[in-house]
Amino acid sequence: MTERERKQQTAEFWPDNETRSRFQRIEKPGKPRRPGRLLTVTKALLLLAIMAAIAYGSLNSGSFGEIRWLPIAIGSFAVLAMTLFIKGFYSDVPPVAWLLAAALAVLAATKGLSMTWTLSQTETILETIRTSMYLSFFLVAVAALSSGRQVGPMMDIAVLIVAAIAGYGLLQKIYPLEYPVLSLDGVRMDSTLGYSNTTALVVGMGVALALSRMTQSSGWILRAVYAPLAVGFITALYLTVSRGGIGSLIIALAVLLVLSGKRLQMFMNLLLLSAPAGWLLWRMQSLDGLLGSQTPEGQRTADGLALRDDLIIAFIAAFILQLAYTFVVKRYELMPLGRKVLGVGILASGALTAAAGAIFAVVRFGGPASIFEALTGNPILTDDGASRLLSLSIGFRTDYWSIAWDYWMNHLLTGSGAGTFSFVWLQNRPVNSSVQQVHNVYLEQGVETGLVAFLALIVFTAVLVGYTARAAWNSRGDRRILLAGLLAASLVYLISSAIEWHWYIPPSTIFFFVIAAITAKLAAMPEWLAPEPGAEKDAEPEPRPEPEAKPEET
Repeated sequence: MTERERKQQTAEFWPDNETRSRFQRIEKPGKPRRPGRLLTVTKALLLLAIMAAIAYGSLNSGSFGEIRWLPIAIGSFAVLAMTLFIKGFYSDVPPVAWLLAAALAVLAATKGLSMTWTLSQTETILETIRTSMYLSFFLVAVAALSSGRQVGPMMDIAVLIVAAIAGYGLLQKIYPLEYPVLSLDGVRMDSTLGYSNTTALVVGMGVALALSRMTQSSGWILRAVYAPLAVGFITALYLTVSRGGIGSLIIALAVLLVLSGKRLQMFMNLLLLSAPAGWLLWRMQSLDGLLGSQTPEGQRTADGLALRDDLIIAFIAAFILQLAYTFVVKRYELMPLGRKVLGVGILASGALTAAAGAIFAVVRFGGPASIFEALTGNPILTDDGASRLLSLSIGFRTDYWSIAWDYWMNHLLTGSGAGTFSFVWLQNRPVNSSVQQVHNVYLEQGVETGLVAFLALIVFTAVLVGYTARAAWNSRGDRRILLAGLLAASLVYLISSAIEWHWYIPPSTIFFFVIAAITAKLAAMPEWLAPEPGAEKDAEPEPRPEPEAKPEET
């Protein structure tokens, strides 16, 4: 067929240009279909609405109490129902996210089923609604995230929410009369969440997110601004005097350093943050009005103003240090020998720190037997809040756990009914005290709703951590750093919840499930933020060509 005959046949097949252009827009089989612009905008707005709900709940007294969190639950159910009628909204949800959602659905369904044998139908209804609310936020968040370019900004918004919580907590110590502390002892900073240990949890998650973003970003503005924010988070975490929050963050940071691709740079960022933060914590040791319960109002006010001045100095120092380090990193590259030397130094310093901590514990408590006795003993009331950090006592938690375990073993498949541990405690308590939660979210599922609910939460936790850790280990570049940071933030919640009741403070748990949704979606999308093949190889300097030999003169 000649060229002229082919053009004539084509013209007969397409009568006009409009039909031809419409036909050419049809995508080829096997080519991934890009979401429409309206759908993408809708998803982005829903993500912002979710973060706004978290911010509102966090600043509204932690939404503790049914009057505050039930409207948020109803709103989440309405949004979930609306998204079911949006075509293609859940089309890109990966299988691992569906598995995580299925585990949460089994958890919520089991709690609803426990209505048939519960000790209190009212508490069971509330707990079923609460768990279903968490499932709704997770599903909508994992479907609404439509691009890898949204991951960084979403982490930035999360850090801003943490900054608001930590900032209000610092105001409680700087201006104690205008912003009174409402915690049980009146000393430990509780911020707007109303519970010091949950405030420590959220602030610890913020530290992990901020550190990963600082390491991943190449912009000097973002890195320099995040440095004083991170110092403020560390200071607020100390003022909560939460051993569980601090310990969970330490474990999460260790995982972050292991999984992160730029370990040396992340360690240097952490070291640069530790310098002004350490100086600030040292200065705070002489300010008895910050953590003393019997301190006069005048001294508390004066110590708060002194803390304000020291904070300003520490923030400026952190900003300048990170600015200088960013300048050096962009212009100079460390040689392989220098990297090895610094790596050995980091490992040696870590080993020395661990050994020093073990020696301190043995010297202070008098051997392993005394350490175990201090760990399981009853709490000792003290007027000095800072001394709690040096105590190993976990309070009455061992009694809670013992009663919960015994009851669960006697009711292995059913439990007492969702949200009813307080009744189990009243029936079997060894001491004259009351408590609402087990202070262990995993054991609580077993004692209240039996083996199936316990396994559902364990499956969710194991799949999220294992899948994300594997994806981060096999990734490179920005993707690996952000995955490691998101996983570290999730670990802060999962570890801390083993000794606390954050589950019943909705903003903190919604915050976790949104972070978990972003983590699972990014881990399941290997093409998101992944460096192009050969990018790292092309970035390496090419060897200079050897000069050609000049011809010999005759």
